[in-house]
Amino acid sequence: DGVVVDIRQNTEFGAGHVPNSINIGLGGQFASWAGTLITIGTPVAIVAETQEQVDEAFMRLARVGIETVKGFILIGEYSGETKQVTQVTVGEAKEAIGDGVQFVDVRRIQEHAAGHAPNTINLPLDRLTRELDILDPTKPTYVICQGGYRSSIGTGILENAGFNEIYNVLGGTKAWTDAGLETEVSSASCAV
Repeated sequence: DGVVVDIRQNTEFGAGHVPNSINIGLGGQFASWAGTLITIGTPVAIVAETQEQVDEAFMRLARVGIETVKGFILIGEYSGETKQVTQVTVGEAKEAIGDGVQFVDVRRIQEHAAGHAPNTINLPLDRLTRELDILDPTKPTYVICQGGYRSSIGTGILENAGFNEIYNVLGGTKAWTDAGLETEVSSASCAV
């Protein structure tokens, strides 16, 4: 009935996390994304590395009106089942993209329009949960953003929605362009 928020870095989340948690890393725009994605009044549980991280998350959540933290667990003390999200390089993503694979860019529409990897479906992170029906949960799904932070959040959302084969593209579109891989520009409109 609530949300489990894993506040660790995206690579730590990908390596092993509590099933059906979402990764909103404490190091990024934590409060902003938590406020956008978690409905006020929703019970929240926190997964962290340290007690200090829990305390910081509790304070930052309260600043955006989320005062319903019901508990926490330090990942080192967690002994239950874990899930993983495979972290892939931009080169690995480029090689995998083709028929039968979905490539989702969770950046804002204007960011995507300014330059993106070919064949991406632009579903901005703040709209992802509302527009999941355009995706097929049975297909391998690669998620990319600008640097890897928002895409990791997106992988958690997709996992919660029943997607089984999910990949987070490390370094995001910045790494894609830095590697000299092909990009496209488009008009600022969503793929839906």
